[in-house]
Amino acid sequence: MTERCRDWRGVSAVAVLLVITLAVSCGSPERQAREYIRLAVALGERDPDSLDFYYGPPEWVRDVRKNPPRLDQIRDSAAKLAGELESIPRLRSRRLARQLRAIAERADELLGVRRSFDERTRIYFGVTAPAPPAEHLEEDRAQLEKLLPGKGSLAERYGAFDQQFLIPADRLPAVIARALGGCRDQSAAHLRMPAGESIRVAYVHDKPWSAFSRYQGNFQSVISINADLPLTVDRALQLACHEGYPGHHAQSVLQDVQLVRNQHLMEFTVQPAYSPQAFVSEALATYAVNIAFPGSERMRFERDALFPLAGLDPAKAAIYLKVERLVDALAAAEPAIARDFLDGKLEWARAAAALQQQAAMEHPEQTLKYINEYRTYMITYTLGPECVARRVRDWSQFAALMVDPNAADRLIMNR
Repeated sequence: MTERCRDWRGVSAVAVLLVITLAVSCGSPERQAREYIRLAVALGERDPDSLDFYYGPPEWVRDVRKNPPRLDQIRDSAAKLAGELESIPRLRSRRLARQLRAIAERADELLGVRRSFDERTRIYFGVTAPAPPAEHLEEDRAQLEKLLPGKGSLAERYGAFDQQFLIPADRLPAVIARALGGCRDQSAAHLRMPAGESIRVAYVHDKPWSAFSRYQGNFQSVISINADLPLTVDRALQLACHEGYPGHHAQSVLQDVQLVRNQHLMEFTVQPAYSPQAFVSEALATYAVNIAFPGSERMRFERDALFPLAGLDPAKAAIYLKVERLVDALAAAEPAIARDFLDGKLEWARAAAALQQQAAMEHPEQTLKYINEYRTYMITYTLGPECVARRVRDWSQFAALMVDPNAADRLIMNR
């Protein structure tokens, strides 16, 4: 976003931010939360990639949306407020302080301040990527070699295999609708969703991501699906659970009910993308398909419900899903490659070759484009579900984590 000419409206927005920040150390937790919200929304106005959603009172942020302060002002205000909150021995204050540190860091990144991949993931998400499990990855690749014999590289052979399970474009809406319905049915017995909650699906183009869920408040979400990227049956189910039930939509609705409406924790009406809160959200959403369709249930649902809708042979479902789970495991190689790529140790061509060899990606260009734009955010999809898997064994634990205001402490801060 370009800088606007400074007029009385711009001065007013900045002045309000500074006055509230100066007063917040002696103010109430509600005022501190409101100032955090305003800073998160202001950052989103400067960089839309930095804000997942805000559905709180429009009047709280109307001025900063119309005339957002500069990035350096957002950074300084966030850092000052974080410092004040860190001295208050309350879980809520410490939680907000970590969110504010992440906002300040994101503003710094947008201003051109350079840090290593590991430094940024620590500040944003409270984690660093471990070394890839080389021995396990070799075993997974060896199993794939046996399942996918033939000429060419493993990435090429997997690419050809994967093409057999793409959903034809004219069948995609029906498959997605059925997948969402299946995810919702699986969740219904374990999650108490309020009456009237719903999802609208929109198909979009020219996006660097495959899908995006935006919560709009009042128990409504819009899931945007990138129609330019072909989906297989298994990825369609992953997408439906990730973006819908029991993923982002379900989590946002339940937090709206339990944290915002019942406990009046208004800070959960906003989610900065680069933050501990976002890490928890993505970690749970990425793991969601495993909790919704454990063990053989996933294969049965895809074979019996989704394969026929996609016009595919259900007899091939078993071998297909065996291959897919092995390829999913290879994603553990991606954070180290992304780290070296973003830290300048691997240029594009060598990073692409590494993804082909280590993660069996025939065409890694889309992944590298995503990493190049969203930087360290990719770690939420790779390391995130590993963190959930270590702490979640059943629906009750998963559901509790969804609405725990201090989930970051449980999930990532004490890794």
